Amino acid sequence: MNKRQQRIISLMLLFSLLLVILAGRLALIQLVQGKRYAREAVKQRAQVVVLNHNRGDILDRHGESLLGGEEGKVLVVFPSILDLINSNIRDELISAIPQAGAASAPFIALEDLSPAEADYFRNYHDSGLIVTTVYRRYGSGALANHLVGHIGPDDGEGKVGLEKYFNNELQGYPHTLAALVDGKKRLIKGLGFRLWQDEQTGAPQDLILTIDSLIQQHVEAVMDREIFKGAVVAMDPHTGHILAMASRPNYYQAELSNILNNREKYKFYLDAKPFINRGLLSFPPASIFKIVVAAAAFEAGGYNLFARFNCEGHIRVGDRIFHCSLGQPHGALDLSEAFAQSCNTVFIKLALELGKDTLYKYANKMGLGEKTGLSLGSMKFDEESPGLLPLPAEMAYLGELALMALGQGKLEATPLQLARLTAIVANGGYLVEPRLVMGLRDEGGRMSFDRTYTYPKNVISPLTANRLKYLMLKVVDQGTGKKAKSDKIITGGKTGTAETGYQDSRGNPQYYSWFSGIMPLQNSRAVITVFIEEPQGKSAAIVFKHIAEAIEPFI
Repeated sequence: MNKRQQRIISLMLLFSLLLVILAGRLALIQLVQGKRYAREAVKQRAQVVVLNHNRGDILDRHGESLLGGEEGKVLVVFPSILDLINSNIRDELISAIPQAGAASAPFIALEDLSPAEADYFRNYHDSGLIVTTVYRRYGSGALANHLVGHIGPDDGEGKVGLEKYFNNELQGYPHTLAALVDGKKRLIKGLGFRLWQDEQTGAPQDLILTIDSLIQQHVEAVMDREIFKGAVVAMDPHTGHILAMASRPNYYQAELSNILNNREKYKFYLDAKPFINRGLLSFPPASIFKIVVAAAAFEAGGYNLFARFNCEGHIRVGDRIFHCSLGQPHGALDLSEAFAQSCNTVFIKLALELGKDTLYKYANKMGLGEKTGLSLGSMKFDEESPGLLPLPAEMAYLGELALMALGQGKLEATPLQLARLTAIVANGGYLVEPRLVMGLRDEGGRMSFDRTYTYPKNVISPLTANRLKYLMLKVVDQGTGKKAKSDKIITGGKTGTAETGYQDSRGNPQYYSWFSGIMPLQNSRAVITVFIEEPQGKSAAIVFKHIAEAIEPFI
């Protein structure tokens, strides 16, 4: 065989190979991928509107949804189809839906259609007006809204809160309504309108929280009645599981677009900063900090419950005079009575004797001045404030130490931090890591639990914790927290009232009201911290009582 014949044979083999490859590619496109390409071809002729994003649910510890999702009838408008109908009918429809006259892309025009409205618009099905049922992600019964956050209505992406942190896991398949049209934007006969669900790789997962929806519901119901601005945190003191967390004013995901598009109408509401989660924001803790001073006095100062003091109603520190409540002297009293009456004089004396280094040491040990590390599995909730705990070097004057003893000055803490502080007393002396996420559940119902765990750290002795429990019982029985006393359950806690130097929304001097307590006091099952930014005659102590009694059957 000569070289010329060899070249011809080689070329024929090469062409044969190319034909085999081409045939294989055609077979792949027609037989294997044909349906997908057919769908893509149809989509090129489709006008679509997203009805919902079909994300994974956000559930409580018992598998109940916290989103309050609801079904409703909506009207979808396809403007290009509407343009093709009889002008008289078109003008009539645009008078009912003015935005249809200016729009070019399909959109949801009306939500929550009444039966009469739905029947009216169904008559114009072929004119580009479609009445359909949608499932709205958020409803009026949504709970823990500040923790949950929200998604963008257009892109379905999580914007804040847990929706943002777990966006990838919750991401779903968009559920769309499509109008299949020809080159002249006319509906294709036999195809018309279709409901589509885009199938992608990776099904959405449900997020399981430590929140108990029944406890959360009762906490929010009490807050709706009694707190205009403030926050409540309820936590299991042994595991750190957040049982409930809520902030007020509430944050309504379902009404978000309406509120932001009508800012003047909702000015009073928006001025109250409803989108801030006050449970994770820091404020002066006031006399709640006396728990830290008492713990330091027992452990570092050698004091006992019945150490004797004398209160003259005021105390001079440097060139400043600090008064007790109402400026009245408490006279001779022991440490338990001083704690129950929240005697400023006695606790300033204790702080001055203990010194700034000791007070800082115990405040830091008990979790103040740093984020709690609120656990989201492998992540931490970075929306949480670390609070403020002045270093000893920052307290150059004794007056600053005196202010710290009263929970004021440069000192700030979040309701979550104070709930964890109270949990140290409830669980016998251990600092726990608050937890919010239990795990994820896939489409097949399989659970992947969060296995990360930080063991509680012993920060005070069991004896000190029991002494503090006694002090907190006395606050409720005989002291400043009598309004927290319940006939149904034995509780203990500590009150706090912080002056701010500002005015509230009604022009009155603003102060903060706190109560952080344990329920029940023995064999504790929950700690509850109540913070009221504008008390308006309500005390945090009575709100604590109402919440404790409401949630006691579910703890």
